[in-house]
Amino acid sequence: MEISELKIFLAVAKQGSISRAAEEIHCVQSNVTARVKQLEERLGVILFYRKSRGVTLTTSGHQLLDYAERIIRLVNEAEAAVSNQNEPNGRLLIGTMETTAAVRLPPLLAAYHHSYPQVELHLLTGTSEESLKRLIDYQVDGALVSGRVTHAALVAEKAYEEELILVAPPSVNSLEQVNILKILVFRMGCTYRGQLESWLKETGRRPYQVIEFGSVEGILGCISAGMGISFLPRSVVERPHFQSNYSLHSLPGDFGNMTTWFVRRRREEPSKALLAFRNLIIPLSVPH
Repeated sequence: MEISELKIFLAVAKQGSISRAAEEIHCVQSNVTARVKQLEERLGVILFYRKSRGVTLTTSGHQLLDYAERIIRLVNEAEAAVSNQNEPNGRLLIGTMETTAAVRLPPLLAAYHHSYPQVELHLLTGTSEESLKRLIDYQVDGALVSGRVTHAALVAEKAYEEELILVAPPSVNSLEQVNILKILVFRMGCTYRGQLESWLKETGRRPYQVIEFGSVEGILGCISAGMGISFLPRSVVERPHFQSNYSLHSLPGDFGNMTTWFVRRRREEPSKALLAFRNLIIPLSVPH
């Protein structure tokens, strides 16, 4: 097998389409079709089921997928290890929470872009659970997540300590007054949502209605309008243009403590671009 064949195979598997794979790797569709057929003939198996719209992996295709991803990853690591290039470059994908992207990352991203203009940096926002899955599935190179990280294949370093607070409409003066049982939260897998639901359960504030949002701006706008409550980091809402729109309430015990971790894959040599990003966030931290 040739490396070029495996790269084409991975592109088709990822896109689920010969035409979309051809666009991704900047190759004519007929060449992609021919190279896939050559690989199937060499291996003596069918790798894709052809359908009227796209393709799907066969059992043999799924088996090859795992090996192909590992082979390409090792090739990339080898190239990076022996490269004479001193400056970080190439593509870097970072998974992050919406709140971290909104508050913590803008100055860091500006500094990173200024220092390493050759890096093509992309952020993929989502819940902590989604970002960890993307990291394990090699869809991102690193991730900023909250809550405990226990997966054996990952290494986590402390990035930020956050104070979670209850954010309520302006009319709410204390935790005891919280009787608006609509919670405005991100999708399942969000650590802040899990913390809020645990607090509601422990304090006997049930049943409650869940309304999901895709952005922190949506959550804050609806809280300001009196629609419900949420748990968010103090750093997100304690900004001058926000403070008059909400009432903010400190939380008891462990409910108010939340750590944000920078996470990467344990058994992988990080790229120079990823190390440079990590060093801007946590220059002195120790892995756990």
